[in-house]
Amino acid sequence: MDNAVIKVVGIGTAGNEVLNKIAHRKISGVEIARIDTNQENFNKEVEVVLQNSDLVFILMEMSEKKNNEITGIVAQTAKTKGILTITVAVTSVNSNGETEEIEKLKEVSDTVIVLPLKKLAEADPSTTFDKIFEKRDESFIKNVEFIANVINKQGVVNLDLDDVKKMLKDSKTAVTVFGKGEGQDRIKLILEQLSNYPFSKNLSKKARKIMINIVGGADIGLQEIQEIVQKTFQKFGSDKTGVLWGYNMNPEVEEEIEVGILMTDFSD
Repeated sequence: MDNAVIKVVGIGTAGNEVLNKIAHRKISGVEIARIDTNQENFNKEVEVVLQNSDLVFILMEMSEKKNNEITGIVAQTAKTKGILTITVAVTSVNSNGETEEIEKLKEVSDTVIVLPLKKLAEADPSTTFDKIFEKRDESFIKNVEFIANVINKQGVVNLDLDDVKKMLKDSKTAVTVFGKGEGQDRIKLILEQLSNYPFSKNLSKKARKIMINIVGGADIGLQEIQEIVQKTFQKFGSDKTGVLWGYNMNPEVEEEIEVGILMTDFSD
């Protein structure tokens, strides 16, 4: 089966700088789509760049009004073409949420994943600006890598593009959470990371849709998988929550488990 075509567009300085890092990861099915925003035929170029895409990530930082406007054009073009459109938006360290701008992006995207730099800074007050920007880039990359691998890597318990569409199509808002652990206490360590992840630590609402993807070596036990799924449901879900989960075996890792969680459809 052919891989889904996933294109990544960077808007503004932060969005464009991270594209080279993503390219070096060589993520399955992911293509870097560079757009010259200064071209007179900008709208036409966007249409050409997005051709034959199944999913597009738009990575952007909301520090400049121009970034928001360009992102809106790219997102609306992609969504109109029937391409699953995910905008990953970083808000600045001194931001109070930039709610109005985010709401506008939700109108033209299938979903918006917001990454507040303020929360990265609050998670470790001693973190320097350089480290915050490194974490920002890694957050961009994790989102792309996680969702792309769910779609394009065949799992023992498999998730695919249709599952991601069920989660994200017209969902408006999504939150992602990540954890990694190894050794005897790896499940405990992962669950602690998931609970204290900067972008989910203070979620006030439960998710009605949760997708969990687990990657581990041949030594992972069914009981460990069940514990991750159950504890994730208890932490982030409710009796109205539907859970999809997948498991990918990576023979190259020993004693290590990685977990990625995607959540949408939040309610009281």
